Amino acid sequence: MKKSIYKIVIIFFILNNFLYANIIESQPQIIFELEKLEASNENLEIQVDFNKAVLHFRKGEYKDALRLFEKTSKVFEAPSLLNMGIIYYKQKDEKKAQEFFNKIYSKKTNLINQPYSFISSCYYLFEITKDDKYMLDLVTIFQNSKKLSEYNELITDIKDAILKELANRYLMIEDYENALGALNAMSYSLDLKKAMILIKLNNFQKASTILKKIREEEKNSEILNKVLWISAYSSLKQNNFEDAQEILDLINDRKKDFNVNIQMPLEIFFNKDLYTYKDYYKSIMKFDEDRMYDFIYYFAPFVFSDSKEIIYDSVKGFIYGKAQSVENLENMVEYNTKFIRLVKQDPIKRVNELKNIIKTDSKAYIYYNLALSYAQINDFTNAYKNFEKAYKLSPGNKLYSVMYLITANKISADIPEKQRAILDKNIKDSGGLYSYFAKELYKLFVNSTYNVVEASQSYEKTVFYKAIDFLKKMNNNENLSNHQLLEDYERDPFIYLLKLVQKNKNEDEYRYAARVQDAVTLKYNNNFLDSSLITSKYYIDILRAFGVFSRVDFNIDGNNNPSYLVTKAYSDLYLSKPLTSIETLKRLKDEFGYENRFTMYLSTASFLESLRPEEASIQISLIKAFYKDKDTDFLTAIQLLQNMNISSAKQFLVNKYNNPYIDFRIVGFEEFMLSL
Repeated sequence: MKKSIYKIVIIFFILNNFLYANIIESQPQIIFELEKLEASNENLEIQVDFNKAVLHFRKGEYKDALRLFEKTSKVFEAPSLLNMGIIYYKQKDEKKAQEFFNKIYSKKTNLINQPYSFISSCYYLFEITKDDKYMLDLVTIFQNSKKLSEYNELITDIKDAILKELANRYLMIEDYENALGALNAMSYSLDLKKAMILIKLNNFQKASTILKKIREEEKNSEILNKVLWISAYSSLKQNNFEDAQEILDLINDRKKDFNVNIQMPLEIFFNKDLYTYKDYYKSIMKFDEDRMYDFIYYFAPFVFSDSKEIIYDSVKGFIYGKAQSVENLENMVEYNTKFIRLVKQDPIKRVNELKNIIKTDSKAYIYYNLALSYAQINDFTNAYKNFEKAYKLSPGNKLYSVMYLITANKISADIPEKQRAILDKNIKDSGGLYSYFAKELYKLFVNSTYNVVEASQSYEKTVFYKAIDFLKKMNNNENLSNHQLLEDYERDPFIYLLKLVQKNKNEDEYRYAARVQDAVTLKYNNNFLDSSLITSKYYIDILRAFGVFSRVDFNIDGNNNPSYLVTKAYSDLYLSKPLTSIETLKRLKDEFGYENRFTMYLSTASFLESLRPEEASIQISLIKAFYKDKDTDFLTAIQLLQNMNISSAKQFLVNKYNNPYIDFRIVGFEEFMLSL
């Protein structure tokens, strides 16, 4: 491994503009043995000729320079040959240049007597031949540079040149950690370059600190404009709107002479690499807020009555308080019979049929079941509307109350403070249906300091109780490998995946990764589509966390279920097939009426990925109009900022932006970073 890394370092030590060439041209007094010069007037004349040759060299009078260097090479051999080689190199005559550099390199005593010339010849020979042996010589020289202590300044300058070029080579392969390491090893600091690398490493806070210092010290107006633009970008990436607005004011003050937005424009784009393997791994092992919501919507019970509750468990088909299976329920009332049939269908089809059941005098539980079904297909806006209807029809059902409240929070719905206070009081009060579940969900999603004192009664045997307990233990960083939820319901596809990724007590990292990779199905199958989209999204995140996403075949011949098509559109987008995603999403809308904030953002991402920004902008406008989505405000600000409508842009910088699909970047960022 070390040998491999060392080889990469050597190969990346190619310099396009060698620093020493500039030293030779600007400093004609090359190191030589003064004692020999003092003994002869002829040698003094040779020294004068050498300096004349260097002057011709600097003026580009190469013919005269070569004639004099030929003469001086009899006394000042290595410096004269070096400058002759450089002249031929500048004239693109690499064969002739190589001949002169080889004369210096082949005489190993030059390393001691003429280190300037020897080191320089090594560089040029490597540049011409790309032969690693010359770079290996240089590495050896630098490792023993203490023996050349009188040439420390030269060695330092050359090391800096190498490290800077090495940093650029690391940047070209997006190895930002090593690029930063190379820059940190230099004798002087390239602060702007470091700040830009820190941005690529998502260390925006440290980058902003460096950028602020540069803004205070930079005198070059053109560079300062770029620093301000990059500073604004860094602050926006942090959702630090206070700093961003301050920087935007500075840009606005310089608006007359500011054109960086033309040279390095801001653009929105689909960032399929927004998250790393580590990010995906963290997301499957400890849920973020979005997945916690999905988890609860997946395990929350369907309800069949507004009085004495009968709960359908969506995972196993069990009925709370009884041992009957789904089939035994088909003798119940008309709605229950229809619903039992519907829960076996594709989740998206289920929603469409449940909508048809709704009547003007429908019961609360009918709206609740429709709301929960909407939530399970990522249509949270319609879920919120129907949870609200269920709550208003039956406020005594605490489950309706809390699901209404947490879904409102999820979509950032504007519930008046008075209404929120009533909801809070209703959930916290004792008594009422599902009071225990409501209070546990309230603590998980609304107020973590709330103390649940209500007894769980006989809920302990339900899957919803175990699911809530699973989340509580996950939040407390407890071991989940033997949790009752995973033991009792392993046959459920989502729970199977949850259990699969739990690390065994005596399992090292290698064995753990190998086990999961071997166990994960590399041929996508219907088992992960039977319940909810949370299963397919969780499955895909496992694949990405363990580096096998690109190896999976997501095609299921003959499967036209809408939930599968959603998964296909989602996976195709990340597999660089945006046109296929667009077609699939259109089909979902036309055939199944399936369109919501989630699919519209997938469409936006697909349009951006297929280089159709105008259609992406239309989608963003529609999302804003239909859902009052706060992410669209931020994206609007980015577009206004690009057009230098700074005052208008600032008005939209209110809500933190954390969209998993649409990112923003500075075009030409990498090229400018390399040029520094």
